[in-house]
Amino acid sequence: MPTQISLLVYKGVPVDFSKYRHTALHALYSDGQHDWLHAVGAHPFFKFQKDSENPMSEPPIAWIPVCTVPDSVTKAKIIFACACTSVRNGNNDRDWNCQNWVGEDLTELVKIGCLTKEERGAAIGKMVETILEAELEDDGMF
Repeated sequence: MPTQISLLVYKGVPVDFSKYRHTALHALYSDGQHDWLHAVGAHPFFKFQKDSENPMSEPPIAWIPVCTVPDSVTKAKIIFACACTSVRNGNNDRDWNCQNWVGEDLTELVKIGCLTKEERGAAIGKMVETILEAELEDDGMF
C-alpha cells in the first residue's frame, strides 16, 4: 500500500468559528504506521508537532484525501519537509495559524515531489470550504 496524505479539519475550540478550526495533515505510510503533522499552540508560541495518535479530543469533522505519495518520497522526507516548514511567531504574524501552516507545508511537499500543485490546490479549496462552514462570528456591530 502506498503512503497516503490527508488533510484534517477539526471543530473550533473554544467556539466553532472559522479562525479556531484546527487543521493538520495525516500521513498513512506504506508500513501501516501513521502520523498527525501540524502546527500547535497560539501566537507567539506556535511549534511543529508530530503525533502518532489523534492529538485532539474529538475526531476531525473533515478528512480530505490529498494524494497518494510516489514511492520515491520516503517517510523520512515527508517528516523532514513538515518539520522544516516555518511556524510564524513574529509581531507581524498575529493572524497566522495552523491553517496557514498546512498551506505552506503542502507547498513544501510539492517541492519534494510528494504531490502536484493541482492536488495542493484542490486540497486547499476543500479545506477553505470546510473552514467557512463554521459559525459566523458576532462582530458586535448590530
